[in-house]
Amino acid sequence: MPFRDVTEQRRTEADIVTALEAVMRDTSWFSRTVLEALARMRRPRRTGGKPDAALADITGRRREVLGLVCEGLNNQDIARHLGLSLATVRNHVNTLYANTDVHSRAALVVWARERGFTGMSPPVARRKRPE
Repeated sequence: MPFRDVTEQRRTEADIVTALEAVMRDTSWFSRTVLEALARMRRPRRTGGKPDAALADITGRRREVLGLVCEGLNNQDIARHLGLSLATVRNHVNTLYANTDVHSRAALVVWARERGFTGMSPPVARRKRPE
């Protein structure tokens, strides 16, 4: 069997992935159907991180943040919606990235969709802030 150079094909595939990730940075305009189709098509990469985080492992406020990310809200809108500081929202999003072994909002949305999470779950009870 002769040697076949697939360098150009791999470069093209990488360009397509990069373009899709750029488009998916703002998922707010994607329809739920498109997101679910993308989630079904993509399989999580195994890069030595967490074996396979489960949706059940994400509880409380982080689940709320994940739901709002899935609905297309940015960190500022999430902070305003939940009455949190922007730094707290960033910490929750970064912890979600670490727990799910993803590295972008788009990948986080796909991860959630692959596990059947739509972001439409009822809100978690909030702690009262001291006056």
